[in-house]
Formats: sequence, C-alpha cells, structure tokens
Amino acid sequence: MNLATFDLAQASAAVKSGGVVSAVLRAEEGGFYLEFETRERGLAELVTSNGRQRRVFRDPVGALKVLWELGVAEGRFALGDWNPDAPRRSWNRPDSAADMKAKHEAAAEHAAFIADVEAGLAEIRDPSQHGIDHADAMAQLEARLSAYVKTGKRKAGL
Repeated sequence: MNLATFDLAQASAAVKSGGVVSAVLRAEEGGFYLEFETRERGLAELVTSNGRQRRVFRDPVGALKVLWELGVAEGRFALGDWNPDAPRRSWNRPDSAADMKAKHEAAAEHAAFIADVEAGLAEIRDPSQHGIDHADAMAQLEARLSAYVKTGKRKAGL
C-alpha cells in the first residue's frame, strides 16, 4: 500500500486547513511513526523534509509532542508490529554531531579567551607586578616582527 506523504510543513498546513481528521501513532519493531487520517486522501505518513524517508521517533513521547505542536488532538495507536525487545536503531546524526562538535570547540575557545583576558586584567590590577612602558613594548614587537620577516624570506628563498 502506497501512502501519501507529508513533511512537517505539509502536515501543519493540512491540520490548519482542516484536512486532517485524526492521527495514528504506529509502532513497528523499536520505532514509532505518525500517520494522518485525512478527509480526502486517506492515510498520509509523516516523512523527513530532506530525504522524504519515514520520520521515525525513538519513543512515543516525541511523536506525541509533534502531534500536540501541530494541534492534532484526536487519534489512535497501532501496536501490532511493535517489539519492545527489538534492538534500538542507530540514532547517529552525522550532520548534528559535526555541528555540535564545532559548537563545543567554539565554546571551549571562548572560555579560554575569557580566562586569558581575566588573567591579564588581574595581572594589571596587581600592584606587585611591574609593567613595561610603551616604547619598550613597541621595541619588543618590532624585534619579533623583523624575526618573522627574516624567517619568511629565508623560507621563500629570497
């Protein structure tokens, strides 16, 4: 049986327009799926937006939350194909994992930067620390820059 499909945006539009009568929370093996009973097309299953694959939920709570957010208040469940002992599907989302890794790295870099700034401010406020005057700092900077330029020219063969 080939069901019609709705992604989340299409399901929302169908619910708002009154085209959805109720929902079916279907359990198969270890996953949960949503189907919508529509007025004109019969059953339509919820699919992902990008791959148009059946949208699977880890547990019924996630599926019920989607129904609640869509505004679907009536429905039924179908547990005939559910196996609570079925092995859990892999829920690895490489796109989300890479995004979260980048966010964690950025947060760690930000925390390190803040710690450096706070340490510098604490050092400035410490009366036992002796600072250097502007002319000495500029001389040190010029010496470092000229060393980098010499190294760069040597590596470039100039």
